[in-house]
Amino acid sequence: MTVGHTPAAGVDLYYEERGGGQPILLIPPSGATASTWGALADELTGLGRVIAYDRRGYHRSGGDVVRTVAVHTDDAAALVEALGAAPAVVVGTSAGATIALDLAVRRPDLVRTVVVHEAPWRALLHPDLSGLRMLARMQWLALRGRHDQATDVLLRYVYSYRDGGSAWDAFPDEWRRVARENGRSVVADLRATLRSYPRRRALAAVARPVVCTYGTRSRGYMATVTRRLAGAIPTATVQPIVGAAHAVPFDAPAAFARVIAEAVASSEIARKV
Repeated sequence: MTVGHTPAAGVDLYYEERGGGQPILLIPPSGATASTWGALADELTGLGRVIAYDRRGYHRSGGDVVRTVAVHTDDAAALVEALGAAPAVVVGTSAGATIALDLAVRRPDLVRTVVVHEAPWRALLHPDLSGLRMLARMQWLALRGRHDQATDVLLRYVYSYRDGGSAWDAFPDEWRRVARENGRSVVADLRATLRSYPRRRALAAVARPVVCTYGTRSRGYMATVTRRLAGAIPTATVQPIVGAAHAVPFDAPAAFARVIAEAVASSEIARKV
């Protein structure tokens, strides 16, 4: 594995790279970094050149807390260009999925195909009472500067299973420590991706193939959100991931890797036609 930093508008984005061939860019969700993809990164090394990075506002990349998706999208574009990784297969989960979609909207020249897991697109239009209670508690803690506790509240909820328990409590201690230490960015990520996602008109113009996935163990509204997102993108398909919830790289890395491999193969066939 190679590690490094590349400049992007005043920060040096930390990245990790492994494997070779077709570039695959992994855009992390809230609280995650280049080092918290677990077995998924290894699963993908046989498929291509896997590039994972820490987003702006997280300690190894530095910079201020980011409050809009556009800034993260610009950083992703800068990373792909600096590493000569275009066109990349762009993979994102949760907040990272929103950034991946925005990259396909704004910089299609850098994208070959997109795989997004449970992007919170227009999620506030599908309110869940327990989710609204969680948001209120998280905001209360964040307003009092208790961002580490706000991170616990948020991520324990979003990584929960519809049949009980949460992947958050099963994560390695190091993953939870990193998320808490970057708590300000975690809270900002949520606010940004719930408010500054790509609009329907922009998504309707996406020409690159998009695979929208959701976990069969996720709360029911995620399937609805995912299907409605796919309905807004003319090139999109929907794929459930059996046994997974929101933390798909942790819950079902091999199954998610297969979906990514199928997306790569399909885009290669389309490119040759």
